[in-house]
Amino acid sequence: MQGVIPRPDVAEILQEHFVALAADADDPEPAVIELANKLEGATMLPFVIFTDAEGQFLDGYSGVVTPPYLLRTLNKLVGTAS
Repeated sequence: MQGVIPRPDVAEILQEHFVALAADADDPEPAVIELANKLEGATMLPFVIFTDAEGQFLDGYSGVVTPPYLLRTLNKLVGTAS
């Protein structure tokens, strides 16, 4: 997401609605592997996974995405899809 987070429109929705966590891709915990396996076609890092407060998979992607794609995903998850 390099070059995406500094964008005010992306940063605002992330700060208001999400909590970011990082996981070690070289030695992931079983729960991280379980979530990553839900990403269809995941072939490259980074994996970005969205869960609810209970850790249930909601959405995600693998690899680099464009700011408009990320914004659409974030807005869909917070219920403000445009």
